[in-house]
Formats: sequence, structure tokens, C-alpha cells
Amino acid sequence: MRWRDDLAQVVEGEIIPRLMLAHRSETRPRRQPVRLAGIDDVGRLTVLMLAQQDRDALAEIRGLVDDGMTVEEVLTGLLAPTARHIGRLWEEDVCDFVQVTTAMARLRRLVHDLETLCLDPQPVDPASRRVLLVPAPGETHTFGLTLAAHFFAEAGWEVTTSFDNHLAEALERLRAEWFDVIGLSLSCDVCVERLVAAVPVLRRASRNRDLRVIVGGPAFHGRPDRIRLVGADAAVDDARDGPGIVQSLLDLRIRAC
Repeated sequence: MRWRDDLAQVVEGEIIPRLMLAHRSETRPRRQPVRLAGIDDVGRLTVLMLAQQDRDALAEIRGLVDDGMTVEEVLTGLLAPTARHIGRLWEEDVCDFVQVTTAMARLRRLVHDLETLCLDPQPVDPASRRVLLVPAPGETHTFGLTLAAHFFAEAGWEVTTSFDNHLAEALERLRAEWFDVIGLSLSCDVCVERLVAAVPVLRRASRNRDLRVIVGGPAFHGRPDRIRLVGADAAVDDARDGPGIVQSLLDLRIRAC
């Protein structure tokens, strides 16, 4: 069935927005984890995420962090592959829609718990740049936005996330508040035209007349032509690179003045 063919692409959109940029920017060096995530780790976390009763998955994660796994490795080397694996299990009819939905909600909660318990809180600098992260119109998969928000916040950005895929909340915020950047994630090809129509509306609504727009998700994977098609300024291949790429865009704007 066609939905089975589309499922792998949908699950990719649940993980980390796969964003493309013609010229990749340099990003800050990443701290290498002492402990890398492996297949067994993914298997154990999958069992916890699909369990009928809610289990203390955070205890498992904290054990890995104590063992030398960085929070970044947990996010991109463990949580993301776990979500992809759960998607494959759905394709194979090993688990049902309710189980998958519950598992994704638990994974999102884990991201927030990690930020609360494993990271030192960073005070928001009143002069910090602001990013609004939202799903593209019609997009229903938002786990990738959760991860992107984490990496922007870690880089010192003030992050606002909306999960309203009709963009009503995003438009209201753009009219009322100042944002340097808006990021939109899209996993399915069928909604590309909606995004094409939405980007000019978002720009017109923005208090910032020079709002930067970044896009991402499997709908852009291997399709750099779509960046121009939807009217975006850039895209990012890896959520970890997002802050650096966007900062480069803003720096280019300053140099052009």
C-alpha cells in the first residue's frame, strides 16, 4: 500500500529535520562522546518506549550519560535511531498506531527531561537572537522540531516552538514579537505547495522586515531546488548545524549593510 511506502519518509521527519544548504557553514567543534550509542542501546530504549506501562526511561538515559555518553550523542545517536526503528516496526506490523504515537510522545518527553536534569540551565541573554520553530502547513510530525529547539537553545538562542500546523499561532507571534529567524519542518511532498504559499504570508506578517526563513525535513532531502521553490533563505542537513548556519546567514546580512 502507498502509505507503507510513505512511512519511512514520515518517520525521518519525526527525527531530525534533514535540511539542505548549498554551502555548508563551519560549526563549533563537537565534544566527542566517550560512550557511543549502539544497536543494543536502541533495542533497550525501543522496548521501554513501546511498553504498555510507562517505564522510567530517563534512568536508563542517565546511566548512559554517567557512562560517558554525551547528551548530543543521546539525542542524535540514540533517540533518533530509536524513533526510526519504531517506524520500521510499524511498517512490519509489529506495533500499531497507538503504540507508535505513545512512543513518540515519550521520546519528546525524554528530550525535555534531558534538558532539565542533565544540562546546566543557561540564562537567556536579553540581547540573544530569537528563532521561531514551527511545522509547515499540514505537517503532523514534530519530534524533529523538539531536537532542533534543543540545539538552538544550547547555542544561546531564545527559542519559541509552536506545534500548530495551520500557522495561526506562528502568524500571531510574528505580528506581536520580534524574531530573527523562522524555521519550518516538512516531511511529506504533498504539502510542498502549501509551504510555497505560506512563506510569503509569514514574511509579510513579521515585525522583522528582514526575517530569515530556514526549512527542513525529508521533503528537502536531496532536493536543494526546493529551497528556492518555497522561498526560503537556507536549509540545514543536520539539526546540530542549524545555529551555525543561521548565524552565518545573519552575519552575511550585517556585512551586506
